[in-house]
Amino acid sequence: MHTAADIQCFADDPTAYFGRSRRAMHTLPAAELAGLQLAALRMRFEQLCDRVPVLRTMADEQRIRSIDRLDDAAPLLFPHTVYKSYPVSLLTEGRFDRLTQWLARLTPVDLSGLDTAGCESIDGWLDLLDTRTELRLAHSSGTSGTMSFVPHSAVQYARLYDTVGLEVVPGAVGPVDCLWPGFRTGRSGIARHATAMEEQIAREPGHFHALHPGHLSADVMFLAGRLSAAAAQGSAGRVALPGSLRARQHEFEEARRAVRDGMGPYARRLAERLRGRPVVALATWDVYYRMAEAGLALGLEELFAPGSVFLAGGSKEAGLPDDWEDAVRRFTGLPSPLFIYAMTEVIAVNFLCSQGRYHIEPSAVLYVLDPGTGAPLPREGVRTGRAAFYDLTADLQWGGFVSGDEVTVDWSPCPCGRTTAHLARDISRYGDQQGGDDKITCAASAEALGQALEFLNTALV
Repeated sequence: MHTAADIQCFADDPTAYFGRSRRAMHTLPAAELAGLQLAALRMRFEQLCDRVPVLRTMADEQRIRSIDRLDDAAPLLFPHTVYKSYPVSLLTEGRFDRLTQWLARLTPVDLSGLDTAGCESIDGWLDLLDTRTELRLAHSSGTSGTMSFVPHSAVQYARLYDTVGLEVVPGAVGPVDCLWPGFRTGRSGIARHATAMEEQIAREPGHFHALHPGHLSADVMFLAGRLSAAAAQGSAGRVALPGSLRARQHEFEEARRAVRDGMGPYARRLAERLRGRPVVALATWDVYYRMAEAGLALGLEELFAPGSVFLAGGSKEAGLPDDWEDAVRRFTGLPSPLFIYAMTEVIAVNFLCSQGRYHIEPSAVLYVLDPGTGAPLPREGVRTGRAAFYDLTADLQWGGFVSGDEVTVDWSPCPCGRTTAHLARDISRYGDQQGGDDKITCAASAEALGQALEFLNTALV
């Protein structure tokens, strides 16, 4: 029988609960894990229902007063539109006071005393929240023309990378060199990982090797999304340019140069500083390919020590060649990237096992929904449908989220020895099937960023 303290520990810090053992985390009998997840989910509902206004409204509409089965929470899983449900004019007009009021409906954090009078940009607003509150908002790249803001906490990211460290550098007692082929800091879903990775794995600034030393601007990514959406509608020339961007021309020029010209010099720096050493890296497939392509063009091959880990997340980038993995192997000298399944809305990194299956972390309750009705499919056998999750580590938001991903799950134990639910590697997006935008993305593609910077450099003349 689990005590209340056990349940709280499992939800807040699953790594500590399982005695810092990755094996223990993924070999708990399925029925026992489901019972533990139910107890933690019930606890989160009781903690948050009366403190998160959007959740309270949804629970009242559904007449849900308690969580007695895991499936009871299915009607309360948020669609991604919740995180961008504000009028887009709040961003274009800089109404950060009203945007803060909107955010207050999604979190129990008291934002009533937050003074946004000095905020002149999205970056400034996010910085204010970072420095004055427990929240760490993760924004999307805004490819739909608006931008989602998901309220996480600094503690969640720190504990996530404590867990990731156990997987990729088990037994490490000191700093580990980390590669980050992007801007050193930022507040997008993927950029938030950079900060946590530097703090928890690199541990010292000198061991964190970023492509660009600067900050990935949320304002630039918002503009990139606006341009992309406008271009799709044939009206790219009529996109409003927020006045707050006009004073930052030098910053945008530098960012444009880094995106256009930076990967070759970056590959050369890595060869000079880290050849033959063990490293850990995180990026999307397309970024790894561009890095490998630039390095191979300079004659750089087999750079890193055996045991290095290149964590590879999915990408929406089109046009990758079929042999992109081979290029990455030649450049890095490693057999293969370590593929992961992750998303902005859920603080979990789900690793691909030796059998080619993504194992869902025990801190994330998986739901597979009927794509037509939204009803949860039985938690047994092999099922295909829409992936949804409840993030049990979420303490400053309601952690339920419906994704845009079509997945096939197997609830039975995996031949690799793990007992956690596991997904087939072939994951597609319903939006791609339907020709529309069905899921937000956290990764800023070079094409989108380049388009925004090109526009800015023209408009700022």
